Amino acid sequence: MLPLFYGVIWEFEGCGVIGLSLYRRILCVMKWLRWLLLLFATACLLIACNTGRPSDDSSDRTALESPTAPPAVSQDEAQTNSSITQLLADLPPAQPDGSSFPITVENCDRTLTFEQPPQRVIGLWQPSNELLLSLGVEERIIGLAGNYTDLPPTLKSAAEDIPVLGSELRWPSREVMLVQEADLVVSEGLDGLAFDPAEGYATVADLEAAGTPVISTGSSCNPTESANRGVTAVYEDLQLLAEVFGMSDRGAALVERLQQREQAVTEKVEALPPVRTIFYNGGEGPLSVLTAGVWGDLIQKAGGESVFDDSTFQVGREAFASSDAEVILMGVYPGQDPDGLASFLQETFPTLPAVQNERLYPIETIETEASIRIIDGLETMARAIHPDAFPDAFPDAF
Repeated sequence: MLPLFYGVIWEFEGCGVIGLSLYRRILCVMKWLRWLLLLFATACLLIACNTGRPSDDSSDRTALESPTAPPAVSQDEAQTNSSITQLLADLPPAQPDGSSFPITVENCDRTLTFEQPPQRVIGLWQPSNELLLSLGVEERIIGLAGNYTDLPPTLKSAAEDIPVLGSELRWPSREVMLVQEADLVVSEGLDGLAFDPAEGYATVADLEAAGTPVISTGSSCNPTESANRGVTAVYEDLQLLAEVFGMSDRGAALVERLQQREQAVTEKVEALPPVRTIFYNGGEGPLSVLTAGVWGDLIQKAGGESVFDDSTFQVGREAFASSDAEVILMGVYPGQDPDGLASFLQETFPTLPAVQNERLYPIETIETEASIRIIDGLETMARAIHPDAFPDAFPDAF
């Protein structure tokens, strides 16, 4: 069924892309979401500029100058912030072991040799950017792109002095990338939108010709590998990047901590009956569902059973309605309203067990990608699927 999964002709809201892999479909969705966010922000600015407030109104000035309260932090966000802080505490120092160089590594059927730890690094996608920051190499990073949502506070602090390349809506252009003279670029995949020459971006071949090696994370070397990847992809990425930077001890410590947290979750649910689960990722007909790759692995490890097989990424309303799903996880991107997603499901599929039993759970998509936060996503999913196994913490539900 893989040809059906990866060779399908698909067009998302005028995106006009044929034969997209799951990875590139997500990038395409994010591209349009960013445009929508920009339009929304522009509209808000225009409204604000036309309110006609007099410039000498002292009360308005006072209101503008007064400090505002920080935004409320959800229970899930607080848990994620705490888990990342604990994950990074008291690790082996982020100091390269020069004695291990030169080193040779394999990545996507290519052999890459590093004579010394990379000194000028560019990250092009948020999951891989967070892997780099968790290794403590921020002083070696000369630019980041592809961050589509907030970094956890600990990582945000580490990244505050790192330049953002490109813009919120676009990756850095070919000219910008090549002038950086980077000695390593890290991304997820080697043929995604970030390397699309039709968009004015440098290709992997362009970068390699300029002496810049490119490492792909997330087991996204090809569609088949991407569909079969699981949580272990994150562990393998950490080990690979740690080796490249001469920090194998730090990488091993991070992997061990993540594996211990994964085991703690799976031990709580492994003896429980699997629960019919849908990971709903937006759309009103057809509806997008996440079933393969890390998402399928997370559902299974969290004690769920994916309603749809791993060759399915879109389903019609009729198939969704007849799924008998007991739990629906709602993937939430920046700018999306969980209330709106829940309202659509409640109004459209009122007979689904998940709707009738109020078991619709929002989950930040960044926590379910091949990133340092993937076990946060696993914990959230497991609590949603088997709440009785986690009586101390319940996720928000609709």
